[in-house]
Amino acid sequence: MAGRGITVLNVAEKPSVAKSVSNILSRNQGLRVRDGRSRYNRIFEFNYTIRGQPCNMLFTSVIGHLMELEFDDRYRKWHSCDPADLFQAPVHKSVPEVTVSLPYSLLQC
Repeated sequence: MAGRGITVLNVAEKPSVAKSVSNILSRNQGLRVRDGRSRYNRIFEFNYTIRGQPCNMLFTSVIGHLMELEFDDRYRKWHSCDPADLFQAPVHKSVPEVTVSLPYSLLQC
């Protein structure tokens, strides 16, 4: 969309929100939809005006948590430890499989 001023990237928490907000703001006119790298997170694109300035509006979304934090197995059951122990328990970070491609989808916008 060259020549339409700036490009504004909006990232919704859910795909349905990205779609709904795009439909509302575009007034269902000139809305273009394309697939992103993640099959769950489509890219909605339309021309818009912000404070009198034309722009290319992009909406996409994420699904779930981008990163998860998990306790060791010995701390995961309700009665496996004293709850106060959880404040000192080790935590492991991981990226859920469904969100691995999201950074690439955002770059594709």
